[in-house]
Amino acid sequence: MDRYKEIRERLYSLAESDEKIKAMIIVGSSARTYSVADEYSDLDVIIVTEEPEAWLHGEYPARLGNIKISFIETTFTGIKERRILYEGDLDLDLVVLTPEQFMDIGVNGPGNEVLNRGYVVLHDAMGITGLLEDFVKPVVKHDLLPMEDFINMVNDFLFHVVWAAKKIQRGELWTAKMCIDSYLKNYLLRVIEMYAICVNKADVWHNGRFLEEWADEAILRELKLCFAHYDKQDMITVLISTHKLFSKLAGKVAGYCGYSYPDEADIYTGEYLGRNLYSAT
Repeated sequence: MDRYKEIRERLYSLAESDEKIKAMIIVGSSARTYSVADEYSDLDVIIVTEEPEAWLHGEYPARLGNIKISFIETTFTGIKERRILYEGDLDLDLVVLTPEQFMDIGVNGPGNEVLNRGYVVLHDAMGITGLLEDFVKPVVKHDLLPMEDFINMVNDFLFHVVWAAKKIQRGELWTAKMCIDSYLKNYLLRVIEMYAICVNKADVWHNGRFLEEWADEAILRELKLCFAHYDKQDMITVLISTHKLFSKLAGKVAGYCGYSYPDEADIYTGEYLGRNLYSAT
C-alpha cells in the first residue's frame, strides 16, 4: 500500500495552483530503486518556492493533513527543513529552498549528493528537469580523509579517551557517557566508514544509515561491546572496548592509505587506561 499517495496528490495540487511554487522533487527512499521505501519510511520532498516562509512557518503544511508534531531543523547544508508527523504516523520532511538556493546547493553544491541517490520530479515550473539530468549522476562518492585530517582525528579521539577516563574516575558519569557514546562514537563511525571504503569500496551512506548492511560482520560483533549503560563499571569496560576497536581499524586504514599513524599517542592512551581503569574491570 502506498501510504503517502494522498499527501503526494495534495502536494501536486498545491504546486499546480500556486505560481510561487517553482518545483517539487521527491528524494530519499521513495525515489530510490534500491534500499526502497518500506512501512517505516518517511517522504522526503524538496520544495523550491519564492515564498519559503509559507512552508517553514506558515499554513501550507496544514493543507496536507492533520499535523500531530512539527519542528524546524537545520540540514547538513545549512538550510532549513520542516519535519512533520501527520495523523496515521505519516512522516514528511520538507526541505524548503528558494530558486537561487536550489541552484547553488541542490545542483552545484552539497545537495547534489542527496539527489544522486535518486529523485522524482513531482512539479517543474522552472525548467530543472533537463538540468538535473545533466548535472545529477547516480554515482555516490565517498572521499577518504587526507592524511593530515586523519591523523588529527585519531589524536582527537585518543585525547578524549583519556578525558573520558578522567571523568569516570571523578564520578562525572553523565559527562563521561556523553563523550563515550556520542563524541567518540562519531569518530568510531568515521573510521568504520573509511575501513569499509578501503576494503570493500562500500557505499557507507551517512550518519550510520544501513551500517548493519555495509559494515564488516566482525565489526558489528565488536560494536555490541561499545555502548554503555549509565553505570561506572560498564562505562569503563565500554571505553576500553571502544578504544581497542578504533585503534585497530584506524591502524588498518592508515596501512591501506599509506598514511602515518600516531603510534606513540595510541600507546600512551592504552597505557593510561591500563594504569587507571584496567584494574577496575
